[in-house]
Amino acid sequence: MNWKLRGYLKETRRPIYSAALVLPFLCVYHAGTLVLNTTYINGADALIIRILSLFSVHSMFGSVLVLIASFTIWQLRTRATWKIKSGMLLVYFLESACFALILLFTFGWFSTHLSLAMSRKGGGFADLVLYCGAGIYEELVFRGFLLGFLIVVSRHVISSKRAGIVAATVLAAFLFSVFHYIGPSGDAFSLGSFLQRMVAGLYFSALFVTRGFGVTASAHAIYDIFVGIIKM
Repeated sequence: MNWKLRGYLKETRRPIYSAALVLPFLCVYHAGTLVLNTTYINGADALIIRILSLFSVHSMFGSVLVLIASFTIWQLRTRATWKIKSGMLLVYFLESACFALILLFTFGWFSTHLSLAMSRKGGGFADLVLYCGAGIYEELVFRGFLLGFLIVVSRHVISSKRAGIVAATVLAAFLFSVFHYIGPSGDAFSLGSFLQRMVAGLYFSALFVTRGFGVTASAHAIYDIFVGIIKM
């Protein structure tokens, strides 16, 4: 492997790059919900807020605090530098866009519809806001927290490390897909959309394990935005 590529992969694994990459999507999501003056937020964001309320933490920005705390702990544990190279950050963003396009074209190849959302009329700016939130908070919950937890548990339950990671990844992807059909704002269930979301969950899990949170969350958000543009 070329030494420049190795350097890029190592450099962009640092927490500060993930934080910088998701920051624009985070700003669009939370600024958008304020501008729209709506309580219709991303489901994973709502889940975090509901869990925090059990501990008497009541704030519409509770999820932001959890995200910031997660990045801070990650940064302190790795003891990495806070400096960012702008050129590498740009390539990091382009890498996310490429992964989003790969998923988009894959679903376009194997399905007559790119997404379940294609069957609904687009909602313009409101949908864009939700797409940005989905990329951040669904990845935080289902990859950052759930997948990480399941991998740790699997090490104590399954003797084979590789089998444990595979089992954890499949279960996390299954729960990720199920999540989209829960609650009053959940989508109507269909086997096709369920399997598609599960495949997406496996894809994002692979990205998370190999390239980290930033690329995964951004690729998720960009993919949703691409689909939103196509369905308009």
